[in-house]
Amino acid sequence: MNQVDNLQAGDIVIFIDDVTGVPRDIMGFVVDDNFDPNDEQAVLIQFFGKDDGEPLHYYRRELDDYLESGEIRIQHA
Repeated sequence: MNQVDNLQAGDIVIFIDDVTGVPRDIMGFVVDDNFDPNDEQAVLIQFFGKDDGEPLHYYRRELDDYLESGEIRIQHA
């Protein structure tokens, strides 16, 4: 079991953004999960800041790929 499999509400997912050439971290909170047996496993992540809005949906396999490539860090609550 890896960090993505253990994600639950209250955990923090930090997206590492250096598109502009200046590294900055974008933090989001896991606010809900989707354990629907008829759908792929997913979580909702809420971001806060000037461009915040509704929580965004991420499949766990996507987050696992991001974690393996170093694009995110996970901090469990």
